[in-house]
Amino acid sequence: MNEDELDFITDNTLRKTIEDSIEYVYVLTEESKKKEDRSALYKEETYRVIILYIASIIEAILLYLYKRQSDKITYTDYKFINPLHEDYQHASDRESPVIIAVQKTVEKVEHQIGMFELVSFFKEKKFMKEETAEEILKINNLRNTLHLNKPREGNACDITQVEASLKLLVYTIRRAPKSMPRSY
Repeated sequence: MNEDELDFITDNTLRKTIEDSIEYVYVLTEESKKKEDRSALYKEETYRVIILYIASIIEAILLYLYKRQSDKITYTDYKFINPLHEDYQHASDRESPVIIAVQKTVEKVEHQIGMFELVSFFKEKKFMKEETAEEILKINNLRNTLHLNKPREGNACDITQVEASLKLLVYTIRRAPKSMPRSY
């Protein structure tokens, strides 16, 4: 991969952070290959950190591309919620109160948007293939195992997953400019 492949990112600070993170991923990957005397746990946790970085880089790229789109991710919000008198009951759920509210479609703010929503957005817009979306979400699930309360059984990290994730990162970087708005 060439350094100029990130030129589509015009935010210099973000581009530098991504470049530094890619360099760190490279160093970690090379170090993990050298340390034959390290325990299997050390290697697996190192691979997990590498995948964390790769998924975070992909997420940062997708978020950058998203912010340049005119379409936005929204959710339904309810304001001015007022319960009706208890005599009013829904036919299929008589135990829950019936309410009146104002329903609004609201744009999600940046810090509320996660990888799943970004992938779904780009897949829906046909900027991402189904297979790519599945691969990104698979490494995102591995990344989430860094949360210690997430089950790790069946989510082992090995060099094969790291290499596949690195290929996905390169693919994402090379395809990203095609997802840019036409004015780019």
